[in-house]
Amino acid sequence: MSSCGLIIGGETVAVVAGRYGQDIRRYLPCIARRQVRRAGRDEAMAAGRLPEEGEPRLGSVMLPAGRRVLAEQGSGVPVAWVTRQVIPEAGRVWSVLSDLREQTGLVPVLLGDPPGEDSGGLFFDSFFHSPADVTELDHLDAAEVLAGWWDGSLPSEEEEQYDTRPPAVREHAPFGSRFPGLAPGEDGKLSMARLREVLGSLPPARVGLVAASRPADVLPLVGWSGPDWLPGALPIAAVLRSWEARFGARLLSVGPGAEIRLLAERPPRNSETAQRLAAEHFAFCDECGGQGLRYVSAITASLVNAPIWTFWWD
Repeated sequence: MSSCGLIIGGETVAVVAGRYGQDIRRYLPCIARRQVRRAGRDEAMAAGRLPEEGEPRLGSVMLPAGRRVLAEQGSGVPVAWVTRQVIPEAGRVWSVLSDLREQTGLVPVLLGDPPGEDSGGLFFDSFFHSPADVTELDHLDAAEVLAGWWDGSLPSEEEEQYDTRPPAVREHAPFGSRFPGLAPGEDGKLSMARLREVLGSLPPARVGLVAASRPADVLPLVGWSGPDWLPGALPIAAVLRSWEARFGARLLSVGPGAEIRLLAERPPRNSETAQRLAAEHFAFCDECGGQGLRYVSAITASLVNAPIWTFWWD
């Protein structure tokens, strides 16, 4: 693999101070110190504008080379910028770039290559299909979206006739056929040390940048294809907005495949709230937790104090 890294203040380093980090200047062993002299690199990019091809500077952060990505059915306007190579300490890089969002107008998201593949970033073009107008999210209610998916996740009346299991051991137990409603939000944040630990444990990944006002809007803005049965990402974004508000849960990564992960700053702290939230997760996707969890009871156990939420669709 060729060299890659962040350049901050003329030094190639792994990460600097971010929301969850101290002033960490850990040198990447594969990269030598160098100065950046290319014209125009000393000026910050215009807010909300995607970087050009090459090595962009965001505030004091210089990223490795990347390219703009077009949506398959878009207007020809780039919807994202993606690094050509994976970046070490990707979670901490995400944190630094997240802290710069108000200045840059760009939301970072980590992108996961399929296991054993190095696509040069081209694999991610298949994620970006038909961008949507996020103003339509103002007319979508997360509770109504989840209630509809809850109904669709339960067995039909005909299937019920052949299900001899007691109600208490079925997938949606202890809840009945009616969606229980949204879980109450959480106020207490996880410690900075815990969040630093989680972000520091993430594997290398490509970094994407999207011009968005908030992380929850990224998927429809880039035209993420997601599950085959869903015509677009707007309903998913409506739910992500709600979790962002109630639990401080922000989009962290996309892929491989139809998988997304969120970083929750304020996850449920007790089993009661976790159980209500588990009902939402059950309705939201096919499998949860990165472990193929499909029962509300199992999802509940995985959510208490959990900073990473993983969702997968078949």
